Amino acid sequence: MFPLPLTCFEEYMLCDDRLSHPMVGFGRLRFSGHLDRNALEAAFSEALPRHVLLRCSIQRNRRGRPVWIEHTDWNPGVEWCTANGEREFPQSSRADIGNAPGTRLWAIDRGPGHDLILQVHHCAADATGISQVMEDLLIGYALRRGGAPDVAVLPPMDTQRLQRRGTPGLTPLRWLGMAHRQAVGLLGVREFLSRRPVPLMGTKVPFDESSPPESFPCPRIVELEAEETGRLLAVAKTLGATVNDLLMRDLFLALTAWRAELSLGSDQDWLRVTVPMNLRTPADVCMPMANSVSMVFADRRGMDASDPSILLDGICRQMNLIKKCRLQYTFLASLAAARRLPGGLASRTRAEVVQSTSCFSNIGVALARTPLPRREGRLVAGDVELESVDFVIPLRPHLHGAFCAYTYAGRLRILLHHDPRAMADDLAEGLLDRFLRQIRQTLAAGR
Repeated sequence: MFPLPLTCFEEYMLCDDRLSHPMVGFGRLRFSGHLDRNALEAAFSEALPRHVLLRCSIQRNRRGRPVWIEHTDWNPGVEWCTANGEREFPQSSRADIGNAPGTRLWAIDRGPGHDLILQVHHCAADATGISQVMEDLLIGYALRRGGAPDVAVLPPMDTQRLQRRGTPGLTPLRWLGMAHRQAVGLLGVREFLSRRPVPLMGTKVPFDESSPPESFPCPRIVELEAEETGRLLAVAKTLGATVNDLLMRDLFLALTAWRAELSLGSDQDWLRVTVPMNLRTPADVCMPMANSVSMVFADRRGMDASDPSILLDGICRQMNLIKKCRLQYTFLASLAAARRLPGGLASRTRAEVVQSTSCFSNIGVALARTPLPRREGRLVAGDVELESVDFVIPLRPHLHGAFCAYTYAGRLRILLHHDPRAMADDLAEGLLDRFLRQIRQTLAAGR
């Protein structure tokens, strides 16, 4: 199977990878209790060949096309360290995936327990892919510590499915069947090209192109109580919306209010939120870790936030149309076309272009299918209990903040990854707090 050609989306991510804005994602498992070193390292060594892109680099073939190259004897091991009181994530930088795989795993002793932090190049994995690896680590560790039930086994992996990871649910016949629906996406393409979204901070902020910020990555996290999370589901159902639609509406309301408080721009500015969409089908549950997503875009202006009900209705209609016409493939089709034009995909990732105001990735329920015992909704892996799960998605130039939402142990968590070169820590905390307050206002109104 190797060398394995990159998909259009992977090559797009590769072109958007910069020293100043590393195209890497992070997953964090926070435990109460300390991990056994031998058991964890053995579980990691077992996961590497199961998820082969963890140990792959990207090289150019004879035709100059980027391909995945597997390094079968590569094992980076686990980096064991003690927590730095000033930051929760280890300082990281760009992963030079052209010379070596981009995978790192830290076990950080923070006192009451360990944090396990996995870094993967975004070409190789999306959040779902990172979740698969984290699940393997949990199960593999539990099996070695004697705390796994009989049903806890590592799920089977079919490496051959990686060959269709770019469009796993789209056969040539299905493409022909939905081609006429893709015409609807042409209107969206025209709007995408004609509108000029603004950065979160209102203007482009200069940055050092030779390195990421010293504090990279820079996440901020808030969490709803379990009772609030349950009410959010009920309110969305009452309003005839999905939780994702409702959170997107509240994000636009929060962004608009926050920008107005800081006198950033005007209510005529276009705010564009990028929304990643998982392409996997139920049959792809055995596909190893990969990047199998596309992106859709929601554009709204500050003036659109004047009526929250109309704003929600518009988001619902847009997302329903995307699902009905499968418009998540429109972006991939545009990448395939750009790949063949002069300049290739690099022309789509120019640093000076503001592609989006923000990003909102809703992962859903994290580790929902992991076959390990639970204590009050929290997974128990041998001698440790998993307190929380977090995901940090990458930033690009002039994308000053990106949001990720996920639920674990019945609680919704929202993480904001921000660029401190453009948005100071207190401003990032204020924005995230504004989003949380908006969600609670929605819950109060729904009651």
